[in-house]
Amino acid sequence: MGVEALTAILFLGLFALIFLGVPLAFALGSVALVLGYFQWGPLSLHLIASQVKGAIFNYTLVSIPFFMFMANVLSKSGIADDLYAAIHKLLGPLNGGLAMGTVLACALIAAMSGVSAVGVMAMGMLALPAMLARGYDKRMAMGTILAGGALGQLIPPSILAIVYSGLANISIGQVFLAGVVPGLLLVALFVGYVAIRCLLDPAKGPALSPEERARLTWSERLASLAGVLPPMLLVLCVLGSMFGGIASPTEAAAVGALGSLLLALLHRRLTWQNLFAACRETLKSTSMVLWIALASLLFVSVYAGIGGDDLVRGLLLDLGLPPGGVIVIMMVIVFLLGMVMDPIGIVFLTTPIFVPIVVELGFSPLWYGALLIINLEMSYLTPPFGYNLFYLKAVAPEGTTMAELYRAVPPFIALQMLGLAAAAFFPELVTWLPTLAFGD
Repeated sequence: MGVEALTAILFLGLFALIFLGVPLAFALGSVALVLGYFQWGPLSLHLIASQVKGAIFNYTLVSIPFFMFMANVLSKSGIADDLYAAIHKLLGPLNGGLAMGTVLACALIAAMSGVSAVGVMAMGMLALPAMLARGYDKRMAMGTILAGGALGQLIPPSILAIVYSGLANISIGQVFLAGVVPGLLLVALFVGYVAIRCLLDPAKGPALSPEERARLTWSERLASLAGVLPPMLLVLCVLGSMFGGIASPTEAAAVGALGSLLLALLHRRLTWQNLFAACRETLKSTSMVLWIALASLLFVSVYAGIGGDDLVRGLLLDLGLPPGGVIVIMMVIVFLLGMVMDPIGIVFLTTPIFVPIVVELGFSPLWYGALLIINLEMSYLTPPFGYNLFYLKAVAPEGTTMAELYRAVPPFIALQMLGLAAAAFFPELVTWLPTLAFGD
């Protein structure tokens, strides 16, 4: 059977299982094992042992449980409450101030967690009821939380960046820094969108009432910043130690995990119950990542064994498109996959196939990695399976429907696409900071 037919069988089987509700790791692993067995017989089962070894001895992945633990502890330590309280006092007097502040709070939470769930769920519980109670446009309020939470996939310490760096054989520090400027650009785009929309129609985001503003003294506003300083110091310690060459990414992640415990202790939230819950969630999240890693590596190995990587390379390079056009095709494929697959699985699945093509075309894999992660940010918002949609639905006020959440995301997906285009057409946005820190 030809490689084209085998490719069709492999991917049709994969998507059939996904739509039947089979978890991605088991869908990837099962179709790979079945196809491998029918192609090569019992010897194909040796792939399992080799890929288990490859996944377990991947040193890059060691930092993931530390960052996951840090995120879970911070989500239970009251940090989000302090951040939102400070933003409420500082930006509440502006039209759209609470929505703009929500984006900023999500960006800060992203810099402390590396995942999107913490920001979405924290702001969904704190910011969304506050904005709706003050008459904010519901779609805009939900959209800022959904898009702001997705920043956790780009702003360091991003879990997607850790996974990509290991697969593409690039320094984690470089991939982290590559996401800083695009991340800040997206923050500016989200905040600018809210500001312009509320400028044109102040009813979309009413400011605090005169009575509420009169009760807010400048001393109270400045005092609220005191609660923001400890988490900011934690971010500086974790990322600064890494970028300054003082600690490896894994060591910096361990420092972050310890720092999160100290912050929880400072907020008097370090209870045995919270610690147990954080450990349990960390175990669940890390296990999910490792199962997806194992299954994805197995899938890619089988696909490469039947000549699939050569098929994809030939198809893309023989289209007659300029190199930039090939990158566009890759981004379209990733975007479509993001509608139905887990972003971590997409990184594991596409990176071994696409990065060699990117290098062959003369592009930087660091630049491509930033484009990939920005693209996958959109997957957290795109229906039908965008994770952030379900995270927010779980904590949104009663009566919030999935249809409302779906209608809230199009403007922010468009802004993410604009950020992706800016990073694509102006590669310096991605490469400037890593070059400044690490040289050429």
